[in-house]
Amino acid sequence: MNSVILIVDDSPELHKLIRVHLDGEPIDIYSSFIGEQAIVDAVKLRPNLILLDLDMPGMSGFDVCRRLKADNNTSAIPIIFLTADSSQGNQIKGLDLGANSFMSKGFKPEELRARIRAALRVKSEIEKLAMVDGLTGLWNRTYMDLHLASHLSHAHRTKRPLACAVVDLDNLKHINRNHGRKIGDEVVRTVGHILASQGRAEDTAGYLINGKFMLIFPGITCSGAGAVAERARAEIEKQLAEFEGLAVNATCSLGISDTQSGTDASLLDRANQALIRAKSAGRNRICGDDSQPLPEKTRAAA
Repeated sequence: MNSVILIVDDSPELHKLIRVHLDGEPIDIYSSFIGEQAIVDAVKLRPNLILLDLDMPGMSGFDVCRRLKADNNTSAIPIIFLTADSSQGNQIKGLDLGANSFMSKGFKPEELRARIRAALRVKSEIEKLAMVDGLTGLWNRTYMDLHLASHLSHAHRTKRPLACAVVDLDNLKHINRNHGRKIGDEVVRTVGHILASQGRAEDTAGYLINGKFMLIFPGITCSGAGAVAERARAEIEKQLAEFEGLAVNATCSLGISDTQSGTDASLLDRANQALIRAKSAGRNRICGDDSQPLPEKTRAAA
């Protein structure tokens, strides 16, 4: 997916020059020529980076920057000021307002590309960190919701199957109560590692909350996902019978659904319903979507 850059400058010639210099880069470029329109465009586009002229008629670049940084919808967008006057005073003021850096309008093409790549790289790393769960190191709920929506869209376009599993650590409250929260957190981390390591390269594991995880399986139905999930379930039971000399007996229940079902309920809702059935049936087992039952071997093993 290309990055999005918004150029804000009253000179059409500068817009053309920047587009020429960035030709071939994985970037989609949009243009605003006055400050007021730039603010509207920034909210609409949510660009990955804004190149902002300092001196414009009407609203100055400083004013635009101040407005963007005051709005939660645009405050995290990196800003590079483009200016013919890169005096120390202007740079201090711009940095105080939240801009990332300054660049003279007499820039060289390689400098422009390097600055933009660096700003986009930092933006990407910050966004990635914001979507990683601090406890497990897995993707968090925000990322998993976005990732699932993207995979669902792709599955509908290509007619390829997609499966989803919701995983719940059966006895986390018991572990926390009997062995302490520190041990409970270590058990959650270990479960997350097992879930991630037992999947295929294309599968995605995420941590939701309170011992609950989500798995996304592109290209397979409940049957294939059930086989992957059973390996993880068995490994969790094996590795976490004891932990640091303590009998924690950690187990997981899993509910799985796929896009081949004809029901109207969402993929995630159906996986949660399957999880509830797994819990009701005695825990430490896997239940599939009613319309896509798991193979007998997998259900027996569970």
